[in-house]
Parts: sequence; structure tokens; C-alpha cells
Amino acid sequence: MESLAADVPALTGMADWLLDQIALRDAHAQQLRAVLEPDITDHLRDRRTDGYLLGVTVPALDAQRTAHLNQARETVRAYTAAAHSGREREAQQLLDAFPIPARSLNTSGPAAAWRRNSATAQDAVEALAAQRAATTTENSADYFADPDLLHAETSYLAAREGQLHLMHDALGRLAYPAPAPRDLPEELAPVAAAQTQRRVIEAFGTLDRAAQVLDGLISYQLQQPVPAHRRATTGAETDLLTTARDALGYTVAGAPLDEEHIRARLQEALARPAGREPVAPTAHDEAYTQALAAASTAPGVHRRPGH
Repeated sequence: MESLAADVPALTGMADWLLDQIALRDAHAQQLRAVLEPDITDHLRDRRTDGYLLGVTVPALDAQRTAHLNQARETVRAYTAAAHSGREREAQQLLDAFPIPARSLNTSGPAAAWRRNSATAQDAVEALAAQRAATTTENSADYFADPDLLHAETSYLAAREGQLHLMHDALGRLAYPAPAPRDLPEELAPVAAAQTQRRVIEAFGTLDRAAQVLDGLISYQLQQPVPAHRRATTGAETDLLTTARDALGYTVAGAPLDEEHIRARLQEALARPAGREPVAPTAHDEAYTQALAAASTAPGVHRRPGH
């Protein structure tokens, strides 16, 4: 199909459709999809609730998550094409690049807090449970008729449950930061604080991608008119997402800069006689260099001219 589409562009859509159909019965493809696709539960529920009513405008999916969704689809198609055309090494490289999260049997405290306060998170968990029940029921048309499809669906649901837990845990840590334990050794305090950043990266891939997701969720919630079924929850949901987004900004920026220390080090360097061997940077200097680099790339962080 791809070779034919090179001569007949109209066949490109048919090639994509064919890859999507093959992927539905490939457990690894469905696991990859579960990891890469953003959570669009809010949009799906709006379409399901109001999409069939005449005269009701359904909010459009935000640009950020639309882009991530398209990236996920193209990556799953690339894996499927490689896996089913004898290019096993390329297919395995894609799987290795996006490891499948383990299914968590226990919900963490931050994830529970996020789900308790986020209507969208509650909907996502409920929708996943309903999908699992519909897939595994003996009344399902695929339960006996198509075992490959059933295996792929259950693989997707297990991986998606793990991915949802990662996302909700990370967002819960941002919105509801836990105080440091009373008896925690001082040396472990920065280690505990770094877990939030690690969890965010684990759930979203990068801090920038997490910021894109949160920006998209906020812009989606702010679209007018608000669907009738979530008018009572949109304000609280927007506030919660904004809190998490602000906390992510602080996480990206890192520790506050010590301008006096930087100024003193600069003056020391300028006063150093020409030809003198430079002083080897200390661990303290390297820490501030990293902080400067992080702050310069952090969205929403602006330093005053001259600093």
C-alpha cells in the first residue's frame, strides 16, 4: 500500500487504515498506544454526552493533545509496519524507547488525592473500568470469536491503567505536595523533593511535554460554551489544573538563583591576571551553572536585563 500510495496519493489513507486494523490485534502495538496517547477522557465524554444533540457545540480538542495524539498514532503505525514486514529490530527499538508501565495494584496517596478532586481523573478511571468489564465479559462478541483481538485489548487496558496511575500520581504530587517527614535526615530532603520531577518525567516523558498537556487541559476547560453536564465542575477543575501547572513551573525553574554569589564569581574571574591557570570549578559552581541553564529554558521564567 505504501509503494502504491507513492504513485496514487489517495491510497495513503487506505494504508493508514490498514495499519490501524493490524495494530488492533497486536498486543505490543496496543501497549505502545497506551503509553503514548494523551488522556482525552474529557473530550470523549463531551462528545458522548452532547455530541448527538442538535444545536449543541462540543468543545474542540485542544491543539496540544491533538498533536500528541497524532504523534502516538504515527508511532504505532511505524511500529506495526516494522513488526509485520520483517523489520523486527526496528520494531523492538520502538518498544524499548517507550517502556510499558507496570500495573499498580495500590493507588498512591498523590494519585488518590488527584482523583478525589479532579472530575476528569474520576471519569478516566471509571471509563477504564467500564471498558475492562465490557472487554472481559463472556457476552462480548470477541471473547471467543477473536482471541488475538481480545488479548490485544486486555494488554492495552493493563498498560493504560499503569500509565493513568503514573499521570495521576505525578499531577497529585504537583497539586498536593507532601510535607517532608518529621524524622527525615537532612541529606535526604533534596532526594525526596526530586521525586516529584522524576515522577512527572516518568509519566509525560519530559517536563516540557507535561507543561504542554496541562496547558492543553486548561485551554480545553476554558472553551465556551461549557457543556451543561460539567458546568458545576469546570471551575474547580480549571483551578486544580492551574495549581498543578504553576507548581510545574517552579519545578522546571529549580532552586532560586543566588545573584550575589554569581556576581562575586564573575568579578573574581574578571580580576584574574591574564595567563593564570583558571581555578577548577567546584561542585557548588556546577550546581549554579545547571540552575542557570534550567532557568533559561523554563517556560514563563524571565530574568531582568543584565542578570
